[in-house]
Amino acid sequence: MTAPHKNIAIVGAGVFGLSTALHLSESGYKNVTVYDYQPYDESAYDPNAGCDSASADLNKVYRCFYGKQTEYQDLAFSGRETWLNWNKVIASSAPEDLPKGLTPNDQLLVINGVIMISGSKELSEVDQESLAALDRAGLRHHQHVLLDKQDIQRLWDKDAEDPSHWKDKIESLNKAGGGGLNGFIDTSAGFTYADKACVWVRHLAAKAGVRFVLGPEAGKFDQLLVEERECGKRVKGLRTADGKEHFADVVVIACGGWTPSIVPEVENLLETTAGSVVTIALPKDRKDLWDKFSPEKFPVWAYGVSGSTGPEFGGFYGFPRTADGVIKIGYRGRKWTNYQTHPKTGKRLSVPKTRYTVDRAENLPKKAIDNIKVVIAELFPELKEIGITDTRMCWYTDSIDNSFVIDYVPDYNDSLFVASGGSGHGFKFLPVLGKHVVNALERKPDQFTQLWKWRSSEPGTPANGLEEGEQSGRNLADLQLAEESDWSFKEASAQHGSKDHDRAFANVDQLSPEVEQIFISA
Repeated sequence: MTAPHKNIAIVGAGVFGLSTALHLSESGYKNVTVYDYQPYDESAYDPNAGCDSASADLNKVYRCFYGKQTEYQDLAFSGRETWLNWNKVIASSAPEDLPKGLTPNDQLLVINGVIMISGSKELSEVDQESLAALDRAGLRHHQHVLLDKQDIQRLWDKDAEDPSHWKDKIESLNKAGGGGLNGFIDTSAGFTYADKACVWVRHLAAKAGVRFVLGPEAGKFDQLLVEERECGKRVKGLRTADGKEHFADVVVIACGGWTPSIVPEVENLLETTAGSVVTIALPKDRKDLWDKFSPEKFPVWAYGVSGSTGPEFGGFYGFPRTADGVIKIGYRGRKWTNYQTHPKTGKRLSVPKTRYTVDRAENLPKKAIDNIKVVIAELFPELKEIGITDTRMCWYTDSIDNSFVIDYVPDYNDSLFVASGGSGHGFKFLPVLGKHVVNALERKPDQFTQLWKWRSSEPGTPANGLEEGEQSGRNLADLQLAEESDWSFKEASAQHGSKDHDRAFANVDQLSPEVEQIFISA
């Protein structure tokens, strides 16, 4: 157990590490240091400037509906006011008072609505559970079922009172499945600008006294400093790539996809996996597309996440364009792994492979590109002439049950702590997650203590894909990777015609367990 007089070292300056650092400082901790190999003070978390963590991204989904997982519903809503208040503070700040990467015109949270599109004319079971839970919480007035005329009329009434282009947003997705599919729109939801949000919270933490050691030598983790005692092992700090030793009472590992390679003990609890992301850069002269896909007229959307597709086809999501005209579309119907031999333990485990790692990722698996192109051609045929302009694998740590892992590592005498297992849905909790991490560090029970505790799967039972291991058919070494020529739609009609679409949606009652349990935050 820790306390405010203790020295805390945090490895990782992403959403888990930043939120923890900020809340530790707000709880009276005076000696908190965050280490990261990325020079975020210079790069401002720009994913095009060498940043390859999941947190360093253009945008992330902000939503509060979680089916039966009402703990996450409550957690998301508990942070909403903070997100909106940060918008106000930034807007009222002088430019010189803001950190690099932020201006007074920037918003961190944009409430432009999230549309969930099912795969049939019936609401999926997950959608029904979400709406029922929101109703019990007194929040159902934010959601509108697409094929419920009375529910949609409430939305048109909102448009009349405070025009938000809800009709434009719903109509922008009306080509899904040929039209007539059910689902709902949540008007309390939207998206966050992830890179800017990280810049802001790092700024707040630094102002509160948190020390940041950043860069490929001074900030890069090398190894834990572990000593053997009569009562067992104890971590006394860490060594960075420059050879310096940094002593601490507690070391918090908050490294996202890099966590399993640092803490081997998580092997039966966490697995590093990647979602697939493509971007489409709108031409500057296409004002019609800039208008249609603007945040004012276009929602965040998800298609085939709940109650729709057959195996591997599903889990699609997307965003309005950025200020630079970039549209991001993702796919998590299949989560990729990259198994390698750990240089110190000799064990096989999945590790991130990005465009900036030594073993570089040059493209996505071809089946990811193929599936994304099917959806683009169906929903947004006007984008086919532009084609995909870039790709990225976004690496997370998936837990055995999609809940976070926030607890002390056993057998280290409360000196080693893990804050990880984001499972693709952690970013929205940036304002409030650290509060509960601090509770776990101080062993103060709250509603998340049991949910996030150290645990393991039962042998022979499903574990969110972790039980498949290297022979899952998801390992990059076993897959055909796309070529840049595959980004084009020139041969789309031959490669991904209506027959492919029909096969993909032939079994609308079959839902991949991977997709059913998770809605993406990527």
